[in-house]
Amino acid sequence: MSDFMMSQVQGLLGKVSDDIERMSKTTASQSEVLFGAINDLAANLFATQAILCVLLRDHPIDPAKVKAWITTQTTAGGTDAPKALAIVDMLLAFDKK
Repeated sequence: MSDFMMSQVQGLLGKVSDDIERMSKTTASQSEVLFGAINDLAANLFATQAILCVLLRDHPIDPAKVKAWITTQTTAGGTDAPKALAIVDMLLAFDKK
């Protein structure tokens, strides 16, 4: 291979290397933003659950009605919501242990 061809290959490899490094930095930055958003969402959800638990202590509800509503809403779309049903039990059992 001639020196000219070799320098062309080296130049292209350098460009590829720069592009990969740039993509890596972009991915890391986007991941950091995504993890921050997930953390904010989790904190919001936890605070909302705490408020609901305290309200439910003072204003009891029928868990069967809540579960029936969830089942109706989710089966209409052809899905099942076992996690949501379990969370109902968790929220209603707050402060009863």
